[in-house]
Amino acid sequence: MIERLKGINGTTLANLYRLIRSRWWSSLLLDGAMVLTLFWGITAWQTRDLLPGGAQVPAPGFELSALDGQSYRLDEARGTPVLLYFFAPWCGVCNLSAHNLEDLRQARGEAELVIYLVAISYSNVASVQDYADRHQLSMPILLGDERIVRDYRIAATPTYYVIDSQGRIKDRTVGYSSELGLRWRTPGFF
Repeated sequence: MIERLKGINGTTLANLYRLIRSRWWSSLLLDGAMVLTLFWGITAWQTRDLLPGGAQVPAPGFELSALDGQSYRLDEARGTPVLLYFFAPWCGVCNLSAHNLEDLRQARGEAELVIYLVAISYSNVASVQDYADRHQLSMPILLGDERIVRDYRIAATPTYYVIDSQGRIKDRTVGYSSELGLRWRTPGFF
């Protein structure tokens, strides 16, 4: 097998490429593989500086005030999976994905999944309240600070962290996520 690979030259590869492209199903598979590879590469690059996932690292604790005046601590949710959604009120992608969070909340009760929206990079509390009102959000909206941004290594919005019921980071991602993507990443999907 190795001897056969050594004999492959540019002409042979070009012929193989033409052969793959000549059949619609193999062409479709090749295109799909290229798109998935590109998507994986972009995702890996975007999440390279975030805290590691895979349920190996405990999520940093926090206590933050919310728009409703209450104080929320991460350890109060112990025993229930948590979705942390870091957003900025001025962020266009955050505005596009807000309805996906609300749809997820309607599909999954608080006993099944705790969802905290954490506002960062906002100019004033009124802009956060306007964001919440505009999107008719029913989840707690926490007022983030520099410490939580540093602890969770947030460099862009939106950023999602999924924390398992033992308080460990299960998954994380940056950028737009569909409702299906959110369901897929959070426990209890299946």
